[in-house]
Amino acid sequence: MDVLIIGATGYVGSAIDRALTERGHRTIATARSEVARAKLEARGTAVVSADAGKPQTLTDHVKTADAVVYCVSATDRDPFQVDLEAIRAIARAMAGTERTMVYVSGTWVYGTTDGTADESAPLQPPALVARRPELERMVLNMVRIGIRGHVVRPGIVYGNGGGIPAMFVQSARERQASSIVGDGTNRWATIDCDDLGRLVASVIERGKPGAVYNAVGDGAFTVREIAEAASRGAGAEGRTITVDPDILGPFGACLTLDQSVSATRAKNDLGWSPSAGSILEDIERGSYRAQLAT
Repeated sequence: MDVLIIGATGYVGSAIDRALTERGHRTIATARSEVARAKLEARGTAVVSADAGKPQTLTDHVKTADAVVYCVSATDRDPFQVDLEAIRAIARAMAGTERTMVYVSGTWVYGTTDGTADESAPLQPPALVARRPELERMVLNMVRIGIRGHVVRPGIVYGNGGGIPAMFVQSARERQASSIVGDGTNRWATIDCDDLGRLVASVIERGKPGAVYNAVGDGAFTVREIAEAASRGAGAEGRTITVDPDILGPFGACLTLDQSVSATRAKNDLGWSPSAGSILEDIERGSYRAQLAT
């Protein structure tokens, strides 16, 4: 299958690219700069010149793909508007083809969860992702125009020494204590990047049209537990310091969400299950510790 990945240079997009390639699919990535093109070509990914911020550049490439994955992290202007216009362009180009579209959203749309949230739980998104449910609905409603639309909601992504959890390691390395946003008693739903990539590949291959799939590992850990593990791995002996979430604005509010999320649907529908070690294991003794040695 030819899969167009919009956002393949990013942390999540790179993991999706790896998973699809390992399963024998041909991936084609969009690049909006020569730097991005060089990065993608260096890992053997086919590249086309296109930019989510200029949706007209996506159309021809979308028309020739069997599936499209949208996992962009827009930062140069209003992210919602970039995503809205890009997804509209994708919908127009794919209408009536019965091909597949996957939008990578996130569990932050649940807000702080009441118990354990599955895909039917009410959405209470904080300000940073307040309009993301609108994008999800657009993709899910693509089934009405002959597109197999899916939404994947990953928790906080970890692995390969990257993602948001790397902030704990960096602060421990620089200040000899991992910085905790808030009091650290809130739980994070997390997912290893390679497990996430495998789930997205499974959704492309056999996901139910119009379905949402949570992508989370088993168990939820408190932010304090994660920060202390990062501190030990970085040689800071488990020391932590707290940071006022207001300093980080809307992003800080997301980091203080208390979440327990279920991935039962992905397990039942797709036969998927997380295989990586927990975030505690990885951040203390795995890929994040390996990054410190480089």
